[in-house]
Amino acid sequence: MDGIDILIVGAGPAGLAAGIRAKQVAKDAGRELAVAVIDKAPAAGNHVLSGAAFEPAVLDDLLPGWREVRHSFTDTMVPVQREDMMFLRAKGANRIPPLVIPSRMHHTGDVIISATRLAQFLAEQATRLGVEVYHGYTARSLIVEDGVLRGVRLAELGLRADGTPKGNHIPAEEVRAPVTILADGTHGVLSGAFAQQFGAAHPQTLSLGMKAIVQFPEPSPFGNNRVMHTLGYPLPPSVFGGGFLYSLGEKTVAVGLILGLDWKYGDLDPQREFETFRAHPYISRLLQGGVTVATGAKTIPEGGLASIGAVSAPGGMVVGDGAGFVNMEKIKGIHYAIRSGMCAAETAVDALGENGAVGSLDGYRAKLEAAGVLADMRHARNYRQVFAKGGLFLGTPLSLVSSAIPKQLGHHRDGAATKKGARLNRPDPGRMDGATFVALTGTLHREDEPSHITIKDPAQCVTCEADYANACTHFCPGQVYRWDGDRIVLSPSNCLHCMSCTVKCPTLNIDWVPPEGGEGPHYKQL
Repeated sequence: MDGIDILIVGAGPAGLAAGIRAKQVAKDAGRELAVAVIDKAPAAGNHVLSGAAFEPAVLDDLLPGWREVRHSFTDTMVPVQREDMMFLRAKGANRIPPLVIPSRMHHTGDVIISATRLAQFLAEQATRLGVEVYHGYTARSLIVEDGVLRGVRLAELGLRADGTPKGNHIPAEEVRAPVTILADGTHGVLSGAFAQQFGAAHPQTLSLGMKAIVQFPEPSPFGNNRVMHTLGYPLPPSVFGGGFLYSLGEKTVAVGLILGLDWKYGDLDPQREFETFRAHPYISRLLQGGVTVATGAKTIPEGGLASIGAVSAPGGMVVGDGAGFVNMEKIKGIHYAIRSGMCAAETAVDALGENGAVGSLDGYRAKLEAAGVLADMRHARNYRQVFAKGGLFLGTPLSLVSSAIPKQLGHHRDGAATKKGARLNRPDPGRMDGATFVALTGTLHREDEPSHITIKDPAQCVTCEADYANACTHFCPGQVYRWDGDRIVLSPSNCLHCMSCTVKCPTLNIDWVPPEGGEGPHYKQL
């Protein structure tokens, strides 16, 4: 890959929007720029997952006329006509009056989409404009020389499990460009390295989202054109999060559960919590007769303004979830991802001179301000933090006035919240087991490659078993970790690339790097 003017790492909504906008701006200026997007997923959208209730106006700005394009994305898009928020008790449910729900949390004008199909749609539009989109290319590290981001190094390919090269071995390659835009998603390895290199903020707070697609032979009991969010059961009051059901047509429903990773229980299993949620009498009636056809899991950056560090540096910018552009007051991030990608692209084209010369990229933050991204983040700056301080019952009323709190509230690392001896002791609800959940993600890795997951100090796991119930054997939605009497046994081929393990391990004893390109989950409609 030589002669690239703008390199984008990550083919999610943010990265693809950056590629599209860069080509548009260059064309309007009568310039020809080489724009390339590389992504570790095997195909477009395979590593993209979200709820997703989406504010579509941003696409009107990026791709005027997009609503008239026939595509699986636009064909399955569902306008929101009904919305509910419910408080679940162990046996019942109460509807929360719409009048007490802040206006920013309403979904008027939103559409329900598949984020996977959105990425597929954007990839096709980018390719039509001349953006080169390469799948199956894993970027492992940044190239920084003299304080300037010069590009990325790719993963070494064709190694055996012991690290020796096979016949098809390919050494790690470098991909260089005058401008690099990092769009590697929530808790991305490269965006994290960028923050450490050029200016980190407060540690990011993350949630883990569990999601399933349920299909029905007849119109679903949940109905169409409807979104529903839930608070309460099954989550304990100290655990931030809630459930959702979104219709994706008359016969398809997306159902999910979001859990803040700063829970205190060593034995909390998010997949078990998800099945307990689906087994609730009120929820199970809405899903009766349906068959689960796809599942997935993904982390969500929730630290807000306090966790947004440097977003630009000489030679590079960070966009989307990797920068932390998620507004938990709205429970949304996709339109911010697209908008930030557009802002970064405009900044990059403006800064690119002749012969690879690059001016300052500092104007990116000003564009984010002008686009309203940072203003929204500022308004929601303490929304997640008040729940961390007060739990559900104190956090809920405080969240209504959180924007008026003048001081930026802090928060701690998620794994540090796990308390010694704290156990949830959740009984098995007797529904979908973890192995089936993983199978429905379609995740796939080469079995004989070096593990991309490493336990730094196995001896710590013995202590962790007594103190924290070997938390990794519970919190990992991919069942990568198993306690075998005196040690942790890894199954890296199950990995869903959520990277919860690197922040939720109480002793920070786990390393995770992206595996060979083309591996991981194969999401198709999440």
